[in-house]
Amino acid sequence: MIETQKLVHRKLSILGYPQNELLALDNLKLKITKKNFTCQLHPGISIDIPKQIQKFYRKRFFLFKKFNEGIQLDEESWYSVIPEEMSIHIANKLKTSSPDSDVIDGFCGSGGLAIQLAKCFKTVICIDIDPIKINNITNNLQVYESIATVIQMNFLEYTHPNQDFILIMCPPWGGLNYSHQPYDLNSMKPSLQDLLTKGLQMTNKIVLQLPKNIDIPQLVTIFKDVTEKLRLELKPIEIEMMLINEQINQLIIYYGL
Repeated sequence: MIETQKLVHRKLSILGYPQNELLALDNLKLKITKKNFTCQLHPGISIDIPKQIQKFYRKRFFLFKKFNEGIQLDEESWYSVIPEEMSIHIANKLKTSSPDSDVIDGFCGSGGLAIQLAKCFKTVICIDIDPIKINNITNNLQVYESIATVIQMNFLEYTHPNQDFILIMCPPWGGLNYSHQPYDLNSMKPSLQDLLTKGLQMTNKIVLQLPKNIDIPQLVTIFKDVTEKLRLELKPIEIEMMLINEQINQLIIYYGL
């Protein structure tokens, strides 16, 4: 197992990263892929957002092509929202994998991904505990003429009437300083273990948005520990490395899809 973990780290290194390679971690199949997106910066500043967020303002049309048509974002959403082209890619990929499923976005934020999910799936439910983000996503869905159910509540208290759905979880990472050191998945609030314990009791189709600098063996260990605790079969995991202008930006984890 130690040699396999070292191999995974090497495979995920930015310079030597292989595309579409399938690795075996004990009885687990771990598929590592990557996708690059091109971002053009647009000049300008906004007096409505803090100085440390201005660099994200230059990416505003990468985040939302319809930004000038009334998109609303709070400070956290500027650096946490999934950009539009990336969201389209994820939504289309999920539609191909599980076309008839409902979709639950447990941490919908201001709706970057949810907007595109709503264009691909018949039933999309968007959940967030923050009333500001609920207001943002309600507005932003209207800008894109996307239809979804929006609920303000704590995802950990949510129940769904069936298990045939895809669960999206894009939990908060703890602000802008997450990338300055290896990211500990136990430091998330709620923790990844708590999220997976909740999620895997609801469905076996899960998508996670996680920082680029997570510890992959820790991720695998948490999946194994939770599935063993719940007495569930451990399903294949795909780690899709999302690059912007050939630089790693974040990881999207697909479980059971």
